[in-house]
Amino acid sequence: INGIYSELPQLVLTQPESWKLGAYIALITNFGNIAPFLLVLIKCLYRKHIINPVPINYIVILVGMLSCFLLIFFWSYTTIIANEKRSTVLLILAFFLSLLDCTSSISFADYICRFRKEFTSTIFLGDSLNSILPSVLAIAQGNGRIYCVELTNRTNETTAVYQTARFSVSVYFLCLFTLFTISFIAFVLLQWTSIARKSHQLVPETSLEIMNTNHKPQKSLTTSTYLLLSLGCTYSSSILFGMLFSIATYVLMPYGHEIFYLGTIISPWMFTIVWIIGIIKPIIAKRYLLILIILGSITFVFDMIATFKSPCPSFVGTTKRSVLILIIWLSTYILLGYPRLVIANYVRIYSTNGMFWFGANVQLGALIGSIVAYLLVETFSLFRERKACEQVIC
Repeated sequence: INGIYSELPQLVLTQPESWKLGAYIALITNFGNIAPFLLVLIKCLYRKHIINPVPINYIVILVGMLSCFLLIFFWSYTTIIANEKRSTVLLILAFFLSLLDCTSSISFADYICRFRKEFTSTIFLGDSLNSILPSVLAIAQGNGRIYCVELTNRTNETTAVYQTARFSVSVYFLCLFTLFTISFIAFVLLQWTSIARKSHQLVPETSLEIMNTNHKPQKSLTTSTYLLLSLGCTYSSSILFGMLFSIATYVLMPYGHEIFYLGTIISPWMFTIVWIIGIIKPIIAKRYLLILIILGSITFVFDMIATFKSPCPSFVGTTKRSVLILIIWLSTYILLGYPRLVIANYVRIYSTNGMFWFGANVQLGALIGSIVAYLLVETFSLFRERKACEQVIC
């Protein structure tokens, strides 16, 4: 679904919903949570049985391949519903991609438990690539490139004109289909090659003991601590995957289209930084975990203040202040993303089902955050965006 979001600036130019298309896709993405809900329900009803994530992952990847393949040819097809044109095919296939996106958060998190615990952080690398690769394609396409044109009606107003893309939307979806094909091949290799099997978890992990960097046993996680860690995962995920995407325009656009472009392009790379930090330091003390979440919450509060003050937030008008808000924006991803990785390492050792419920908490947080954002943005219309090239006197 991130691939569709990255292509949104091109899609809105031709589709009848225009920029409201993003809100429709966001709403449809929430309906995709029905798949992880069913997984959790099955897990609760059949507690004595183990859900095999392998066939689920095969289905997830194949659904993604088929959806992107169909988008190559039918993304622009519209139908008339209630006397209005709608991007029916695009929205239906976006729903199937959202099923994929929501389900993979749980199924791949559960699947990673088959491998040694040092490979846990790779799922976060996958999270980052999930956003980075579509954004790189969008950059290569020339997505989002604009120039300002002064209107000839003597009002000194300017309007944004999007430059012609280097390749079409169909070619973009063809590239996504190719990426899914590569993912499918990679997953098959993980299942059937001896190199991958050598990385499998051979010795059962101790559920009540964690080894720190000095190999000294720490006290086991209590149930209350485990629940607090799960709450921290849900909270951080609600901001990272629910709120930040929805408010990006309101936070960054007042500081200029360049800052907005940099913020949306660079932010996925923050998850890669989180992954690198996680390799170096996969476990930290829980008190430091709390400190990082608090710091991330503080930077998020700054983001929300800028959102409510849009289109005239604080620090607007100078390059240094614009860079400062960009740093605050990107810091939120690291300060909340790294604790999420650490929590994954904690809960994996706590329980054999720890990663399954970690994935469920991630998806629950994303759902909560997106609902809150939708209410603030669409239902109550509390924010006002600053459009590209719009001249606003603050």
